[in-house]
Amino acid sequence: MKGSKTRLAPRKNKLNAERAPLERLERGLPAAWYRDPDHHARELEVFWYDRWIAVARAEELSSPGEYRVVTIGTQSVILLRDTGHRLRAFHNTCRHRGSILCDGEAGRFEHGRITCPYHSWTYNLEGRLEVTPRRMPTPDFDTGNFSLFPVAVQAWGGFVFVHLGNNPPPLAKTLGEAPQRFKNHNLAGLRIGKRIIADVRANWKLIAENFSECLHCPPVHPEFCRVVTSYREGGAWGLRGNEEASPEYKPGATTLTLDGNSRIPAFHNLDETQRRALYTPWMAPPNLFLNVHPDYVNAHMMFPTGPETVRIIYDWLFEPEHMPESADLDHYVALWDVTNAQDARNCEWQQQGMRSDKFKNGVFVPQEFDCHRFCEWVREGLRAAKRRR
Repeated sequence: MKGSKTRLAPRKNKLNAERAPLERLERGLPAAWYRDPDHHARELEVFWYDRWIAVARAEELSSPGEYRVVTIGTQSVILLRDTGHRLRAFHNTCRHRGSILCDGEAGRFEHGRITCPYHSWTYNLEGRLEVTPRRMPTPDFDTGNFSLFPVAVQAWGGFVFVHLGNNPPPLAKTLGEAPQRFKNHNLAGLRIGKRIIADVRANWKLIAENFSECLHCPPVHPEFCRVVTSYREGGAWGLRGNEEASPEYKPGATTLTLDGNSRIPAFHNLDETQRRALYTPWMAPPNLFLNVHPDYVNAHMMFPTGPETVRIIYDWLFEPEHMPESADLDHYVALWDVTNAQDARNCEWQQQGMRSDKFKNGVFVPQEFDCHRFCEWVREGLRAAKRRR
């Protein structure tokens, strides 16, 4: 912060380590990593096909037979509820000759059957092959050998996660402290009040880096800084919980909206400290970002669509019994809608600027410690993958 005499604390390299400013300038990732197709393919393998990825809200799959199709890099995955209401996930690939099974984004499998549109091989909701019409019998054919390719799936906080790799680790390893930290917010019980989907012309890592710092907030987010007053100078450094000597929020503010006013009650299980914490950001890399407030949550699920493009799903989540409508819903959507659009625009500008032949890498200043930690997470992930080869 301007004029601060705070002594710089030692650096921490782990993504979830204690927050502390950097002691010196730190080098960003190579610029080529944000645009090179070959490197992008490597990152898909390391970070998107071998990590837990948030892909949907559980409420989108409320009854047996309902399905959604999600795309992660080049991989298409079907999410569904089986006859026992269990979440299932399969590669969107028929075991006969590889056709996709679903070409839409969502729907319902009638009569509990998944039928390939090409040759009509038919599977049940557990992925087992049941019918192969018009096939001449042969002694070497066993339907038990042709089940759909399964994908690991788990849920937490109302979010559905999938893992495309073999022998995935427990989801808890990805979530870290989040289940305990947000247990009183009852994330699993929240429902979507508003969804906005945006295609952004920027590499996925730029989106994550942008979420990891607010040094850019004073020039980029004036609306946001009018409510989170400690972001007016110095960015994220200085946001240290409920420190009376340094007010964080606009006087009288009760949540994060354009005017800082609430129109619905706070989540009913929050204690007084949690009610006063008007803004808690959290990230589960590579693709889930949460902005948690006392009465709603703004969630981002990000998916790479190419080396220089992403699709982001923005959800506003509320308790169903206090779901705002009409003008009240607009009231809650407005601040993050403008802020998210500003972030997308700046990431696109950054992506364009990084195409310069002269630009080899960026640098991180002390307040950008979380950006540096994220980039170290990327470097270590790539190193670990190389060691395993």
